[in-house]
Amino acid sequence: MKFSFSVSCNCGKTFRVHVTGNNLPESAQCPKCKSIIWLVEPLGNVVGMVILSCAEAELQKGDCTLAIVLAAMAVECELVYLFMKWNRIDLMPVRNPTDADDEAWETQWRDKAGNVAARFDKVSSLLTGKSFDAFLAQNNWLLNALHSQYPASKSAESPKDFLVTQFFRKRNKIVHYGKIDFQQPDAEMCVTCASTLRKILAAMDTKRIDDLEAKHSTQM
Repeated sequence: MKFSFSVSCNCGKTFRVHVTGNNLPESAQCPKCKSIIWLVEPLGNVVGMVILSCAEAELQKGDCTLAIVLAAMAVECELVYLFMKWNRIDLMPVRNPTDADDEAWETQWRDKAGNVAARFDKVSSLLTGKSFDAFLAQNNWLLNALHSQYPASKSAESPKDFLVTQFFRKRNKIVHYGKIDFQQPDAEMCVTCASTLRKILAAMDTKRIDDLEAKHSTQM
């Protein structure tokens, strides 16, 4: 898989680093000032990050259909990654997870987690103890970029319903019904929604990490 990501230099230049496969470069050279910038491999779900980067690239090339499909795939990849990650962590105080555990969790996710709206709530509950909308009601700043670009999202009673309707239903029309005539504004909204959702899920992940650290601190 080929993808690229942005790197910012101290001289003010922002440029993209191109990668093939999963061998991330250790450094990059600024094309403006020629400084060497050492890169740190990102924590978390690199695959989800790569897929979203590919969606952004397809958006820039004008392939709106593929941008929408990849954006949705990136979010779904992040959802299942966090579901598997925290089920493993929760089991580790008892024993090390096995392949059988992974298969059981995969079956649970695939067969019992429901549609994407239900999966938002399932992951949010696992990470924060709250529903998706309840978490955002207390962390509304995570929606600032979406509200700024798409003011209609600010008046939506349920952020989850807005994201499902404006984003995932477009994906469904492509993969379920063969509708491939979406335009640039449609794809731009979907990629923005995907970026917003990844930030929301990252904040949920951080919340669960903080709660776990606090629990361990009180037990010491």
